[in-house]
Amino acid sequence: MNKLFYPKLAFSNLKRNGSTYFPYLLTCICTISTFYTLFSITVNSGIQQIKGGDTVAMMLNLGTIIIGIFSVVLIFYTNGFLIKRRKKELGLYNILGMEKRHIAKVMLFEMLFTALISLVIGLLFSLLINKLLFFALLHILKVTTPMQFEISVMGIWITIGLFLTIFGVTLLFNFVQIQLTNPINLLRGGQQGEKEPKSSWLLTLIGVLSLAAGYYIALVTESPTEALVWFFLAVLLVIIGTYCLFTSGSIALLKLLKRNHRFFYHPNHFIAVSGMIYRMKQNAVGLANICILSTMVLVTISSTVCLYLGQEDMFKIQYPSEVQITTSNKQEDISLIQDVITQQLETYHLQDVNRDEYSFVNTVAVFNKNQLDFRPKAVDTVATDCFILFYPLEDFNRLQQTDYQLEQNQALIFSYQDPYDFSDIDIAGKTYQIKEQLQQLTTEKKQRNLIRDFYILVLKDINELEYLQGLINSFRGTIDTVQYQIQFDLQGDESQFVDFTHSLSESIFMQNDHVSHSIRSRSENKQQWMTLYGGFFFLGLFLGFLFMMATVLIIYYKQISEGYDDHDRFEIMKKVGMSKKEVKKTIHKQIVMIFFLPLLVAIIHIVVAFKVICRLLLLFGMLQTELFLICTIITVLVFAVIYAVVYLLTAKTYYKLVR
Repeated sequence: MNKLFYPKLAFSNLKRNGSTYFPYLLTCICTISTFYTLFSITVNSGIQQIKGGDTVAMMLNLGTIIIGIFSVVLIFYTNGFLIKRRKKELGLYNILGMEKRHIAKVMLFEMLFTALISLVIGLLFSLLINKLLFFALLHILKVTTPMQFEISVMGIWITIGLFLTIFGVTLLFNFVQIQLTNPINLLRGGQQGEKEPKSSWLLTLIGVLSLAAGYYIALVTESPTEALVWFFLAVLLVIIGTYCLFTSGSIALLKLLKRNHRFFYHPNHFIAVSGMIYRMKQNAVGLANICILSTMVLVTISSTVCLYLGQEDMFKIQYPSEVQITTSNKQEDISLIQDVITQQLETYHLQDVNRDEYSFVNTVAVFNKNQLDFRPKAVDTVATDCFILFYPLEDFNRLQQTDYQLEQNQALIFSYQDPYDFSDIDIAGKTYQIKEQLQQLTTEKKQRNLIRDFYILVLKDINELEYLQGLINSFRGTIDTVQYQIQFDLQGDESQFVDFTHSLSESIFMQNDHVSHSIRSRSENKQQWMTLYGGFFFLGLFLGFLFMMATVLIIYYKQISEGYDDHDRFEIMKKVGMSKKEVKKTIHKQIVMIFFLPLLVAIIHIVVAFKVICRLLLLFGMLQTELFLICTIITVLVFAVIYAVVYLLTAKTYYKLVR
């Protein structure tokens, strides 16, 4: 036999099955391109030169791993569809005299051609767009440090090795399937469709309970830290519920309609219900995949876009002043720092504005009704951890521009969330009467979206704070002191702000290295902040694109599968007396219902998950629920439009196959 027979036959098969192999090749090319691009950016030497570069590299590295794992799943899924559609063709080869080892050779060359084309085009394409994406990342990160564009040779070899392994394993999987299947089954393989899940009330019940449990967790979780713990369990339950209800619950519902004779034995209902049962049996798993992937696209893009757009406001909340200096409440330390600030302002020709100075105690405690417990392991069934900020009255009045008065053992309280429900408060055994519960402050607003409950307590004077700090130290075995904060903005040459802060810290240390202090600079930390949230945004877009590509691919293959299966059904309906128009209308109605069902369920998932995602975003400092709502709505609308466009494009292929 001619040595080129198998390669020629393999190449001919790829051309003849172009409608199914082209999307598969496109998928392989895109996954290879995204994997290498992200990996090459991760190992770029310039990433380490920017502030926050380690964090970005870690995020992108995690994204590379996710893309690698997802590529395995996606390529295996599409390969399974291809081998199912080609079983009849391969069975025909077997009947005509080709042994299974000969068929295996043909499949080997097909896989070699596929791997070669995918790797060459995928890597070349990634090299072409890599520079564009690289500089897009720099723009997103708002990096001013020059970074070099690099071609990662190591990345190329790792990409080739990974995807050759994937192709090799899928080839072995195909060999096993062909080897274990007899020729008659191969000939019938194209008509077998996907595994038909049986209608099981137990599976339906599991689906309902799983989905209900996942929704319950999402709806009742209030604390962001609890949301982080329970979120992945909720996701797992929703995924289980989605698969169970698509595969079994939908069949059970349709069978209930079928048992209703008054409803079922109506011409339109009879055809619609029967057709929907058949379609759901064939496509349930694929539809569940589309639903889960659509949900992943919506969550990934909406949350990362929200974090990116809201980063400026989050940054201002985190750094309300250009310079924040915290030290002990010792007068000698405060005087030294004040003198150094004056000297450094003159040296750098800068001016301080919006300056505030105040004493405070900032701590975490356990609130049990009206009692504050500072013990490290205070445990009670109704206890709640909270942040508490204590001010002396004089400093509080100056900051808020108010004129409150307090007697001994009196206090003012401000709650960021719900009102405080008691007339007094027991602080480590000492009782203070609440003179007034403040409803609003000049510099603070009530915020329900906080990681923990947050209270501000105002006591009579600095002596009360020192006494309180002593109590806290006795409970916790610490030697902390009351803190003193100096914060201000700067006017002048902005390029000098970071140098000013560094020089300020060095001067304090040189004059007295025993002065305990910490300095936070808005300008110094801005790049690191932008890098962090820019990295999230870039990775979110990458993963969102990958999930969307997988969704489109599965939709396309579903349409092809429907087209092949409906061709014969189309003819049967015409033979039993239905007009061509009626048949087309009936099938079109079913296809539209099936096609848009995953999108509808995905939107329901997003609506229910909205609250718990908001709680998770609090861990990143995102307090703007309205912004996330807007981002989610826009993302859903854009994705729905893309989804509809994909339907219109793939529907052409479907109707072509049906006719």
